[in-house]
Amino acid sequence: MQLGDFFETIADDPRIGASHIVIYLALLYIWQLKGCPQTMEVEAYEIMRYTKFRKRDTYQMRIKDLAAFGYLKYIPAENGYIKAEVVFKKL
Repeated sequence: MQLGDFFETIADDPRIGASHIVIYLALLYIWQLKGCPQTMEVEAYEIMRYTKFRKRDTYQMRIKDLAAFGYLKYIPAENGYIKAEVVFKKL
């Protein structure tokens, strides 16, 4: 019940805004498409396609916020040839 837990948790978290929510939802959707792996590889353009963000900086700031706030673990790609890794944390 990842989605329900997320919404219950963010209800009392004033740091979370609409852009954080839409990224989390896009990640959750892709995670389900990929068969709910423990660790998921993603590319920024893949997430930005669903979030409709036009600036990569916005995506980067918000996903890093979600990691800093404890909603997920985010390991950014070191170069353009590998994908970033995301792990959902138990909320």
